[in-house]
Amino acid sequence: MAQLDPRNLFTNVGRPAFSKGGSTAKKSWALITTIGFGIFWFAGLFAAAELFGQRDMTVWPMILTPVGLIVGMVGRVMMVREQA
Repeated sequence: MAQLDPRNLFTNVGRPAFSKGGSTAKKSWALITTIGFGIFWFAGLFAAAELFGQRDMTVWPMILTPVGLIVGMVGRVMMVREQA
């Protein structure tokens, strides 16, 4: 009679929670979050380059940086609030 191996805790047993997919609303909020934080980082780095570099300061990075941060944070909160 063969001896049974101890249970391997690293094997996949059953289906993972993400296999069913998320709701359309949650996916939409995830996309909005990604776009918002992307705008935040791009505009923020562009503003830093203008501030510390030899370029003239423009108003657009100063506007887009907080707008991107707000859109990203609101999108993240709304995504977490959605029921999967």
